[in-house]
Amino acid sequence: MNQNDIIKIGDCQISTSATIHSGSVIGKKFRRFLDGEFEDELKTIISDNVFVGYHCIIGNGSEVGNDSIIDDKSVLESRVKVGVKNLIIYSAQICCDVIIGNNCVIGGFIGERTKVGNDCRIFGSIVHSQHEPLNDWDGDDSIEEAPVIFDKVFIGFKAIISAPVKIGPKAYVCAGSIVTHDVPEGYIAHGANKLTHFRQWKGTLKDSNIFK
Repeated sequence: MNQNDIIKIGDCQISTSATIHSGSVIGKKFRRFLDGEFEDELKTIISDNVFVGYHCIIGNGSEVGNDSIIDDKSVLESRVKVGVKNLIIYSAQICCDVIIGNNCVIGGFIGERTKVGNDCRIFGSIVHSQHEPLNDWDGDDSIEEAPVIFDKVFIGFKAIISAPVKIGPKAYVCAGSIVTHDVPEGYIAHGANKLTHFRQWKGTLKDSNIFK
């Protein structure tokens, strides 16, 4: 890590075994509030053997666990908690207050306050329903219930998960799907809110190791 090639803002705790490439910003505060104030400063933590690629942003108060990889141009907003051995790729954006477990691959958009379990693969978008789009964006009345993604979930490319939903353990969301309802454990979500238990699936997907 060349200290001259990165920007550190505020209180940053960066392990000496971490690798951070040029153009990255560590500790950035996100989004000035409508009243002109900024969020409180918190400690930003980059743990042992973390790899941060080129031109990444890791926000104020975020924590990245051991042996995780944050690939080029990825964004972690404020107060994001990333467990160990995670891979963040494809210029993923992980919004404020998201919690991600261990051994996940994240290559999509994860909306604020989403909780993601262990061993998940997420390449789609997890968003809020925005039922009251004219409320002030930083007002308490704009806060909506966030999605919960349980362990060993797969979400394919360009799938859209709209809160509030719960995606159960070992669920599989096909690429391009639209999901606005809960997906139970062991179900495959496809199309627009179509659900099929993996045992009834006609293709080879039913034999995937996700359902073992």
